[in-house]
Amino acid sequence: MKPETNVWLGLAEDDFQNAKLLWRNHRYGATVFFYQQAVEKILKAYIIESQNIIPQKTHHIELLVKEARLNRDEISPSSVEELSKAYIRVRYPDLSRQYYTKKDNVKPLVVIAERVYLWTKKKLKEI
Repeated sequence: MKPETNVWLGLAEDDFQNAKLLWRNHRYGATVFFYQQAVEKILKAYIIESQNIIPQKTHHIELLVKEARLNRDEISPSSVEELSKAYIRVRYPDLSRQYYTKKDNVKPLVVIAERVYLWTKKKLKEI
């Protein structure tokens, strides 16, 4: 594995573990933020390893999936778009309070993020 891939992979794994810890401690806004970051960073690791390019400087998961040339049919494209929206929403107090103060509102994003993260991690191991 390329050294730069390992850097991004390490950052992604830290964010993934932080998200799980925050989830267990009912810190829902921060949970969303760290899950989105974990997915973003593991996709960037995949892009570096598979495409041998520096990924776009973006927080849009759907753009990174496209850049990675991964089969979007294996995951729900609308799901990854929700993660991208969450990144913006969680950074604004009024939107964060509106969307991310209740476990039931955050749970679908947690499920999406974990699925995409683990899917990308598996794809990375297959390279």
